[in-house]
Amino acid sequence: MPIAEEPSARAWLKLLRERLTPERMSHSVFTAEYLSSFAPSLGVDHGDAVTAGLFHDFYRDHEAASLWKEARKYRIIMSETQMREALLLHGPLAAEWCRRELDVSEEVYEAIYWHTTGRPGLGLLGQALFVADFAEPSRSFPEAEKARKLLRLEGFEAALLYVAEIRHAWIRLQAVVDPDTKAFLIWLKTRGNM
Repeated sequence: MPIAEEPSARAWLKLLRERLTPERMSHSVFTAEYLSSFAPSLGVDHGDAVTAGLFHDFYRDHEAASLWKEARKYRIIMSETQMREALLLHGPLAAEWCRRELDVSEEVYEAIYWHTTGRPGLGLLGQALFVADFAEPSRSFPEAEKARKLLRLEGFEAALLYVAEIRHAWIRLQAVVDPDTKAFLIWLKTRGNM
C-alpha cells in the first residue's frame, strides 16, 4: 500500500521537506515506501511502517555539536560510543522527537531509535526498518541489491541476517564501533537456538 494512503502522510511530507535535504527526503520516502511494501506480510501495521520509514533520519543531517546538544535537551543518556560518534544519536533523537511531537507508538519509537545499530530483542517493526533503510530501491551499492534479492527470493529472515552481517562487517572498519550492532547480529544468529 503506498504511503500516500496513510492519512497523515501529506502533512508529514510537508514537515520533512522543510527539515531534510532533498537527498535525505528522497531516501526517507523510498524507505517508507519500501518498508510499507513488505511490512503487511510480516504483520506490521502500515501506518507504523510509514511513520518509521519517513522519520527515521529526521536528525541525520545535523552536525555533531547539534546532536549532542539536542541529546542533552531531551535528556537522552548517551553511551560512550555515542559520545565519541555523535551521528549514532540521530536515531534516538528522531525517536524522541516523534514521541513528543507525533505521539508515536512504542513500536515506532523503538524502530526509529535502533534503526542504525539494531539491538537484541528488537521488535519486528525495528527489524523491518533495519532492512528497509539499508536496502531501499535508491540504494545502488551491490549489498543493497543483494538484500533486496534475498527479501524477494528467500524471505525476510534471510535478508535481515544478511543486512546485519554486512553492517557488522562495515562497522568493524570504523574508528568507533558500536557494540549494539555486534550484539544484534549474535542475537539474530542464536535466537530460537537456546
